[in-house]
Amino acid sequence: MLKNRRFPEELSLKKACELLKVSRSTVYYREKGESKENQRLMEEIEEIYAHDPATGYRRMRAILKRRTKKPVNHKRVRRLMRLMGLRGIAPAPKTTRTAYTNYSNLLKDFQVTRPNQVWCADISYIRVKGGFAYGVAIMDLYSRKVLSFEISNTMDEYICVEAAEKALARYGVAAMIHTDRGKQFLSKRFTILFEDTGAKISVGERGFKDNIVMERFWRSYKWEFVYLMEKMDLKELKKKTKQWVEYYNRERPHQSLDYKTPDEVYYGREYNKVAV
Repeated sequence: MLKNRRFPEELSLKKACELLKVSRSTVYYREKGESKENQRLMEEIEEIYAHDPATGYRRMRAILKRRTKKPVNHKRVRRLMRLMGLRGIAPAPKTTRTAYTNYSNLLKDFQVTRPNQVWCADISYIRVKGGFAYGVAIMDLYSRKVLSFEISNTMDEYICVEAAEKALARYGVAAMIHTDRGKQFLSKRFTILFEDTGAKISVGERGFKDNIVMERFWRSYKWEFVYLMEKMDLKELKKKTKQWVEYYNRERPHQSLDYKTPDEVYYGREYNKVAV
């Protein structure tokens, strides 16, 4: 008789849960989707991230707080970003290895009034297939013209010296060269190269945003070029970077230059006559 007897579903489920030692609420639970409020937040997060993929959850929370005019918990933002598979792009291991130096910051409160008065140099990492490459750029501070750009798979003083030699060979002598406290730029080979031409050496202060022009250049280079491309190998990166730098100098107008190009400002009227 027991063989053909049917137990009510509730009773059989209760027995099963007792045997398995689990709560019936666990069995009845059905995962719910995100609330409408969270869905709206996720739409905001997606829009913000599309504009700036470097935004991490802490900065995302601050932006959301401004947009929504409401308090937003950072744990909530972090959870939603993880759910969406988003994370702020973070730098690779530091490219600047600081070193002690007697050189000081000559650029602080200095007025730049002409081309070749101050050159700036900086180094940054670049994502490539299989890892990272390193780029060194030398720029004329007045015109924002990129005078030299070298790429290597190693981060040492030789790539910096090579970039400096090419800039000096093409554009003559600068009155001052300004860098950060990177070990590569404070090497004897690099500093002597400029001192022999009579240029002054200026070195930024730790944590001081006096090399902001170079930081803005790297941002433009990466967001307007590198991150829009498929990951490239070193050879392809060098070739396409050369093309992009030519575009940056000749065709890309700068708001800080009253929407002129770096070449127009660097060469002045002489360049304009040639262009016409």
